[in-house]
This record gives sequence, C-alpha cells and structure tokens, in this order.
Amino acid sequence: MAEQLTGLADDRALLGRTSTAERVSDILRSRIAEGYFPPGTRLSEDSIGGALGVSRNTLRESFRLLTHERLLVHELNRGVFVRVLTVEDVEDIYRTRSLVECAVEDGRRSAREGDWKGVGTANIHFHRELVALAGSERTDELMRSVFAELRLAFHVVDDPRRLHEPYIARNAEILAALESGEREKAARLLAVYLEDSLKRVVEVYLRRVGDEG
Repeated sequence: MAEQLTGLADDRALLGRTSTAERVSDILRSRIAEGYFPPGTRLSEDSIGGALGVSRNTLRESFRLLTHERLLVHELNRGVFVRVLTVEDVEDIYRTRSLVECAVEDGRRSAREGDWKGVGTANIHFHRELVALAGSERTDELMRSVFAELRLAFHVVDDPRRLHEPYIARNAEILAALESGEREKAARLLAVYLEDSLKRVVEVYLRRVGDEG
C-alpha cells in the first residue's frame, strides 16, 4: 500500500485549487485501471485522503461515484474495497467488447453496400458500446440522449459519405488499440477523432444555415 500511496501523492498536483470529488474519482479510476489497487484492496480514507490532500467528505463522495460505476464496493462495518469481478461481470465485459467489434464490422459492411445512413448508425453504436465499457449506468443513460441528438444532427448532412466514411478506419484503429491494451493511445485517437467530427458537423450546419439564409 505504501507504493500506491506514493503514487497518489504524485497525483496530488493534478487536483490544483479546484479539487472536486469528480477529479479525485478520475485519479482513483486511473490508478485502478493501471493496477495500483488490485481487486479486494481496502481503500483507507485517512491514507488516501492524506496522500491527495482532500477532505474526508470529498473522498467519500468520490468513493460513492466509483461505487456507482461498479469499481468499488462498500462493505458494512468494514470499509470500501476495490470490487472483485464475478464470472458474470467478465462475461458481460467481453460481450460488450464483442458488440464494439460488431459495430466496426457493421460500418464496413454498410460502406461496401453504399448505405451511408447505415454507416452513421454503426458509428453511433460503436461509441455507445465504448461508453458501455465504463460500466456506469449513469453515463449510459446520459449518452443515450446524446446519441439520439447526434442522430438529429446527421439528418441535416447533405453528403453523408463524406461525413462518415473516414471514421470507418478510425473506429478500427481505436478498437485495435483497446484490444492491444494501449488505453492511452486509444484515448488520444478518440480525442482527435471527436475534435475532427465536431468540425465536420459544424461545417455542415454553417453551410446549411448559409443556404437557408
């Protein structure tokens, strides 16, 4: 545990002056993903709060958020522990991974058939399943509305092939990074991907508004 706490102390600078439970959650989530806190590890409020320099209330709120995401579990009179996955959990993770792979293949098939609306649908499914990998019901619920709105945006696109075709290969690239365990690379690819996608959709809207004006 001493090594893990030293690592957390290094993360303390990430909190800055605007320390929040969400930022603490981000740090702990990353540390869990990196293997610093293996399944079954008891997370001490005093030790972790001291390492990060945050209040007990802030830390408890971050624990609550991560418990909701099914990364932690609170055991009465014992404390908070990193969750130990069940066989059903593992099966669900791989089921979701399979859905991500299927979304990529659906996009390729739709492109071969010239069905660019289908490519857009496969693209939405791809991102929906990426979100599902986080295992957060709250995030899933939020993103369902976001993806529905995104579909509304796609309806104004006058050249769906131009919008969707570049992302077929980029979806596959992100999936390959995830399957090889390169999470940081996948995150970088996705960040650039979303930025490029935003520019393309905004460009379409500006052109549409100009045409209607």
